[in-house]
Formats: sequence, structure tokens, C-alpha cells
Amino acid sequence: MPSITASRVLIVLFDGLRPDMATPERMPALAAFLNGARRFTESSSVFPSLTRVCATTIGTGQPPAVTGIVNNAFPDPAAREGRFLDTSSAGDMRRGTALHGPGFVATPRFADALAAAGRRFALVHSGSAGGAYLLDPRAKANGSFVLSLSGRDATETPEAWDKVVARLGPPPAAPPDRIPLVEYASRAMAEVVLPELQPDVALLWLTEPDWSFHYRGMDAPETREAMLAADRAFALVLEAASRLPVEERMAVIAMSDHGHVGTTGRFDLVTELALLDVEASLDRPGADVSVAAGTMCWLWPRAPDAARLSRLAAALQERPWCGALLAAGGDGVEGPFPGTFDLALVNADHARAAPLLLQMRGGPEDDPYGLPGRSPIVGKDFPPGGGMHGGLHRREMANLMALSAPGLPSGDDASPVGLVDVAPTLLSLLDVAPVAPLPGRPLWAPAREARVLTTGRGEYRQYLAVAGEGRGSIVRDGGRL
Repeated sequence: MPSITASRVLIVLFDGLRPDMATPERMPALAAFLNGARRFTESSSVFPSLTRVCATTIGTGQPPAVTGIVNNAFPDPAAREGRFLDTSSAGDMRRGTALHGPGFVATPRFADALAAAGRRFALVHSGSAGGAYLLDPRAKANGSFVLSLSGRDATETPEAWDKVVARLGPPPAAPPDRIPLVEYASRAMAEVVLPELQPDVALLWLTEPDWSFHYRGMDAPETREAMLAADRAFALVLEAASRLPVEERMAVIAMSDHGHVGTTGRFDLVTELALLDVEASLDRPGADVSVAAGTMCWLWPRAPDAARLSRLAAALQERPWCGALLAAGGDGVEGPFPGTFDLALVNADHARAAPLLLQMRGGPEDDPYGLPGRSPIVGKDFPPGGGMHGGLHRREMANLMALSAPGLPSGDDASPVGLVDVAPTLLSLLDVAPVAPLPGRPLWAPAREARVLTTGRGEYRQYLAVAGEGRGSIVRDGGRL
């Protein structure tokens, strides 16, 4: 394949968009773009498929095992009393950095590499302040333009807030849904950032359809309205980008960070664990075991006890609702307890990770809206049929990934790619060297070798589908057989 280069890169990220839902009916402008782009049909999120984990991997090109952002929220000494450290909060992320030192977010970002090469990054983020922070925590030093709609104090470059607000007025405060924020973010990018700054890399992070998938339902009428709003935002920004100098050499990436699986009902894991002599506390520090809830539950015991965890893993494997089981401290493939996979296999083996992870047992059957894929959920205040992500179900792990670039043929590409490939792709497009070696590769590189691993204990069996090796490997999906 000839050299693939571009004059600048525009990324539009649709938070949580399932690739199978990017249809002409739901999102006509995006569907038209996909028809003329190279679409990576086997793209995958990072594990766990949670928003701030994904944002950190996109920004760094590294998996959670390297970055240390292992979950949207996790136990940490920097957390406020009685809470997990909340990565959506700029305040919590600043507290983490203050307590742990610069190493808390030290993993180099693509924004650092751009700054070192005299290039500029611009971000307009309509989601959480922490999500924007994790993409470029050194935005001020890098000379980046980072706008978080969460507020001026939540933005590392408050001058960006001032510039946009002077032009457009303040963003909507506490709207009942996220459509007004999506519209404002797209205007900020189209009317201010692209024409006035002309950055080398521009990223527009749209919080829809993720919010509506969660709180309105996977295919509810309100969700379809939100998807159309995100689609209009995409069209507006593409039109603005077409007016930039040397537009014909621009690369455009349309992507999502993760997918969603439709949920079928709330599962009472606290009661089930109590039957196993485990006192569980959901989404907060507890006296016995603290649990980050969802479709994939992370279990942090207050006191380390490998023998107790081994007994718990064996008991869980006998429950029909138990899906995948992963554990820390194995041999790189098999976990330390029989029938479990090692966290290292999914590149989540960091000191902050829980020693035992339990996925709720889902399946390919239709969800309440008739969409393929369903799963029970633990905790979370979502309506029946609301979406969730964070686990290994293929509908959670599958993400949209499409690239239009000069010299890159269009069409479907079934090569296994993932979020670790975003940073090396945009740096390669601009011929910018990374600050540190990256485990991923440009999207057009030779395909990784895919394989399916299995393990089990007694009648319990599980599988994990991966591609490639090491920190740049791609996790496709996993679950109970």
C-alpha cells in the first residue's frame, strides 16, 4: 500500500455508538460517510469497555495495564471519603495527581507528541470533565485547545472556554437530555475551532448516543432523536472542515469508543454473594468486598486472601448466572484460580485492578427492543432495555471505526483493530514521531492473527477471542460457553 499521509486529522467520536446501528435511517450523514471510507468491521474497544478507560487509551495508545486508568471508578486513597475515585470528575483526577504525583497520568499522550513536533491539538468535549482531562492532562503545557462543556473550572485551558463563550454564549446548563450539548459542541468545533485555529488534530467528542442508550433505552424514540442530532453535528463539522486550506489532504476518522448491550433486568448480586458469605458494597468502599457494578463486576476485597478468592471463584463457576471470570496474578493466559483467565491476557493487569472480575452471563438473543445481544446488569439506575458497556459481550466491545484518508482505498476491512491503534494512526498520518514507543499500529498495517482461547473447571467453560500479542493485542469478546 502506498504511503498514507494527511495535512491534518479530524476525529468525530460518537460515544457508545454500536456500529450495527450506524444505519441510513438512524444516521444518514454518517452512513453516507461510511460508504466512502475504509470501515473496519472487526474493530474493538479496549477492556474494560468503559468511557474514561477508552478515552485514556485513545489519548495514549496504551491499554489500562500501562495507563492505570482501569475503570470509570475505583478504590484509591485520593478518593473522597466513602467513595470510589471518580474519573468523570476533573477534581478527583486532580486530587489523584496531587496525591500520587505526576506519575498518576504520566503515560505520554499523542498530544504530547504533537506539541513536541510543533503541532497543535484541539478538543471539544460534550461529556464529562474527567474524560476531557484524560485525553490531554498536560493541555496547558502542550499549547492545546481543550474545551469541556462541564464548565470553565473543569477545563485545563480556560482560555478555550472564554473564546468559545464569547462567540456562542455559554453552553446549556443542566439540559434534560444531551441534545443541546451535542449541538453546542458541534457549533464550537465548526464555527470557532476549525476556521480560527485550524489545528493539526481536532477531536469532537459527542456524548450521544451513549447517554440516551443508558437512560432512554437502546432504540427508544428519544434515542433515535439523539442519534439524529449527533448525525447533524457530524454533517455540520464535515462541512466546516471542507472549507479549510488543503482540505483535499485531510483525514477524517469517524469512530466510537465502545458499544452497548441491551440489559434485561437488574440482578441482585449483593444477595447472591451474601449466600456465599461475602458482604458486598456496590460502587463504594465496603467493609468486606467493594464492587464496581455493571455487566462486568470488579471485586476488591478489603483484605487480601488468595485462598478465599479461590473458593469464591469456584463457587461462582457453579452459578448459572456467572459469565466470564478473570483474575489477577496468573501465568499470562490462565488466571491463578482454576478455570479463570489472567487479567494480563486482556491488558488490564495493573496494581489498581481488582483481583477478581465477574461478568454477568449474557447472550446473543434480542434485547427488549429487538436488537441482538442482551445481558443482566448489577446496580445502575437505568430503565428496562437501557444499554450498558464495560464487559466482554461483543455488543459492548464492538466499536465503530472508519477512516477516510488520501490514498486509502474505501470499503470494508475485516482486520482486527482497536483503540490502541488510534494514536499511532494519526501520528503516522502527520509523520509525527511518538514520544515513547506505542504497542499499536496504523489502521492500514498488516492484520493481527486472531485466536480463540478456552479454559474451565468442571462443567464451567469460558472463552476469550483475541488478536495479536502483548500490549498491542485486541480483545474481541469473551464469555461463558
